[in-house]
Amino acid sequence: MGVPDSIEARRYYRCALERDEDARILLMRGDRTTGAVYLSGYAIECILKALILSAVPGAREHEILESFRGAKAHNYEWLRTIYLENGGARFPPDVNQAFTLASDWTTDLRYVPRTLTLREADAFLAASGRILRWASRRF
Repeated sequence: MGVPDSIEARRYYRCALERDEDARILLMRGDRTTGAVYLSGYAIECILKALILSAVPGAREHEILESFRGAKAHNYEWLRTIYLENGGARFPPDVNQAFTLASDWTTDLRYVPRTLTLREADAFLAASGRILRWASRRF
């Protein structure tokens, strides 16, 4: 497992790891499942942004950072497309499966007043972990 060369990619990478750790701490409490899934979803978003920034030439970095604004910048499919369009590696089947499980994540989760079940949260964080481990090997 390496670290991205780009300073901006490193920042997103470190944020992804921090949000993942935060999510796992909340999940260990057992009663903070919704918060855990919310933060875990942000970890996925951040690792995708780190992958994109690692794939683009330095001259395009500012342009890409500017594109990370607005609702689309939280959309995994949009982020994955940008990554692939810039020469990123195809996702292996197990990572695609993890994305399928995580694909209903949205920033609107912050407005969900219910507590997700431990089973739902465990499944989401397992998928997130699979994505983060694969992505971390791409640097």
